[in-house]
Amino acid sequence: MKKAALIMFMLFIAIFSGMQVNAKIWRVNNNSNYNGTTLWGDNFGGTAAYPVFKQLIGTASANLSGLVVNGDTIHVEGSTIEYVGGNLTKKLIIIGPGYFLNENSNTSNNLLPAVINHISFTAGSSGSQLIGLHVRDDANEILIDVSDILVKRCKIDRAVHLSPGTSDIRILQNFFSKTTASAIETEGGGFPTDVVFNNNIVLGTLVLLSNHTMLECKNNVFAGLASGGNPTLQLYAGSFQNNIMTNPGATTDINGGTNLNVTYNTGSSASQFGGGTGNIVIANMAASLFVASGTSDGKYQLQPGSAAGSDGTERGAYGGLAVTSRYALSGLAPIPVIYEINTSGVATPSGLNVNIKARTIK
Repeated sequence: MKKAALIMFMLFIAIFSGMQVNAKIWRVNNNSNYNGTTLWGDNFGGTAAYPVFKQLIGTASANLSGLVVNGDTIHVEGSTIEYVGGNLTKKLIIIGPGYFLNENSNTSNNLLPAVINHISFTAGSSGSQLIGLHVRDDANEILIDVSDILVKRCKIDRAVHLSPGTSDIRILQNFFSKTTASAIETEGGGFPTDVVFNNNIVLGTLVLLSNHTMLECKNNVFAGLASGGNPTLQLYAGSFQNNIMTNPGATTDINGGTNLNVTYNTGSSASQFGGGTGNIVIANMAASLFVASGTSDGKYQLQPGSAAGSDGTERGAYGGLAVTSRYALSGLAPIPVIYEINTSGVATPSGLNVNIKARTIK
């Protein structure tokens, strides 16, 4: 059965690879027996031409650093062992299996996440994408030192740190799990231009300096309380729409307290978003707004008939005109996902029957 699963995984990789011109897909699994000389991760289907590397970054993946080129994709597979973090220096698409895989249905045949302790986008990595990884609580966590970076559908235990002088940073559809930290950390020297922070679930705060302005902050769920003497939300944004603040004790300071461009949001107290266009108050969200029960991220879905946002779709992380812009349960990447494999395990002269169930998340 394990061999059949590997065959089907490689089939889907081949299909996905065929969609990309002049780009290759590589695999990383820290349970691989890869040693760079005689073993190529053959215990996970690797070959000398396409090995299964042990690490995304670091000495265990020195050959990976030499083989990949700008535009390649790296699949980091789920494991019980945490991956080594470090610096990225090439334009890459890095895809993990997601998170909360044991909570939501039809997520994966392997319910293990890919956990990495930190990752930094440094010179040469502009244009990279990070999708579906669990980046655990670490002092460095996700550091962005270059422009044009996408962080999407990740479970982030602490924050994304943005360096000044960069631009075009998109932080989309992530789950920020730390209740005592701001989802974005910055430096006093400046703030990137064109930062978009949409469709995230934030259990902590979002606190920026007064000279730091986002382009957009839309369709998020904020579930934290004030921390460290700061409000729960303190930011400037060109557009602040369709957000939900779940805690009646949370406080806000948006656009210098003016609430300018703060529209179609749902607060749990009247003082949070003011009386601007489309802003409403629902005091008991557990009973009147969110579904009655759910998983760690599924419980933030809304009941049918909830008030629509500025675009006519629901407010919060699961809203948005484009399905691809909405929060995806478990942070599944938009690629084929095998979530069930059945086989007798016995081959006959006519072959081996394998039944799979799979889907593609948008």
